[in-house]
Amino acid sequence: MADWGVEAEVADDAELLVTELVTNAVIHARTAVTLDITPQDGRIEFSVSDKSTRQVQLRLPTADAVTGRGIFLLDQLAPEWDVLPIAGGKTVRFKLVTAALSGVS
Repeated sequence: MADWGVEAEVADDAELLVTELVTNAVIHARTAVTLDITPQDGRIEFSVSDKSTRQVQLRLPTADAVTGRGIFLLDQLAPEWDVLPIAGGKTVRFKLVTAALSGVS
């Protein structure tokens, strides 16, 4: 992201969200995890895939909860996100906007 000149705030959000999604996949799916990062025109798309069909759950965490914030944070910080079923699993995707990649496709 630094090589692309992505703003620090966007890079920080990306780091937090990727960490949360990969951690969720490791803990809940217990399968191999794949991370793909794709620059697009004014956006970066992140995809975290695993081999579990277990559904993603958006929860409203309590103030004293020590887990359960990953998808909540995704919903708060990513202007676009979704979950796609794939053969034998799922992909959680999100996009973050960056001025650094305007004109890149």
